[in-house]
Amino acid sequence: MIRLLALMLCLHAGPVLAGAWPREAGTAFVSLPQWQAADGRGSYTALFGEWGLTDRLTLGFDASRSVSGETKAVLFLRAPVMDWMGVKVAAEIGYGEIAGQSVIRPGLSFGRAFAGRHGAGWLAVDTVLEYEIETQDIDVKADITLGFTPQRADGPASRWTLMVQVQTGLVAVNEGIFLLRETGIRPDPSFLRVVPSVTYRLREGIDLEMGLYHSLTGTDERGVKLGIWSRF
Repeated sequence: MIRLLALMLCLHAGPVLAGAWPREAGTAFVSLPQWQAADGRGSYTALFGEWGLTDRLTLGFDASRSVSGETKAVLFLRAPVMDWMGVKVAAEIGYGEIAGQSVIRPGLSFGRAFAGRHGAGWLAVDTVLEYEIETQDIDVKADITLGFTPQRADGPASRWTLMVQVQTGLVAVNEGIFLLRETGIRPDPSFLRVVPSVTYRLREGIDLEMGLYHSLTGTDERGVKLGIWSRF
């Protein structure tokens, strides 16, 4: 029963869950979010897509902002590597461009689904490392996501899914490690922000995403996030 609920949640929840859970062969997912700063001085549109090549191999495309804040376009392949006590682990390798420079992007995703009397949810940790081939700079990013879809015991799952995500990243982490080794200074995160959001199922295969974001370090950046998820 829990496995069935986890599968239903995977089909409903979109990319944040898919990191550790592969797409079913022949199915696809596309999200198109818009990030708009509250002061009106910064905004960008992202595009994320996945397609199940097989039941174990997922092909994806990620075009938005990199860890350093530059534009990026990365094509990647992801596959599950283990399932340990309900914790799913998947690895990916990507190649693309960030600010016009070629990058290699390996990543690891961890996820666990859970279900109870009041609904089903998931906890995911998705990490990537962006390695710029020419400069050899290394940026790292980690997203921690908790999601939950309410469901009454005698009824269908809610159209609403509640999520909160913590995003953090380090730019030029190789230089930070050098400073840590030489001077004992621990580098601060280049960014750390929290993104609470909800999705609402408009109809089968189409969800509307609505959220807020707020930086916890560095700048006082905050704004709204609006997007569409499509599964087919």
